[in-house]
Amino acid sequence: MARTRTTPASTAWRSLLVAFTSTHKELASELLEETGVHIEQYEILLMLYEAGDNGIRPSDIADRRRLSRSGATRLVDRLEQKGVVERRSCGTDRRGNVVVLAERGRETFTRAGRVHLVGIERLVGERLTKTEMAELSRLLDKLAPDQSE
Repeated sequence: MARTRTTPASTAWRSLLVAFTSTHKELASELLEETGVHIEQYEILLMLYEAGDNGIRPSDIADRRRLSRSGATRLVDRLEQKGVVERRSCGTDRRGNVVVLAERGRETFTRAGRVHLVGIERLVGERLTKTEMAELSRLLDKLAPDQSE
């Protein structure tokens, strides 16, 4: 068997990646099966819910989700066709628009959010103590870029 060079950082990274990938896959599968919402769509609905009536520019959705501008536009188009988001004129720039949750989007987000939270509690909350979760959050916050954007 070939040996690969490892470091403490690469071992930690691999553990993080394996844990995230398997948990994310299970959460995504549950969400889609129980609500018909893809996890990528749920993440956009969450972003819009947090933005409230101010909404978010499609370009900001692209930046936050690390999507191309055209990829974000296509995703917003699909959500708009489902009736869960609306585009509105941007108050500060009449040429631009913002995306906001439609009433159906709020209902969809609420329903999907319940399913998602139950899955997170089962896959994370039941496997770690409160102290371990606090420590994990503290450590991951050190790796994450500034979340204030």
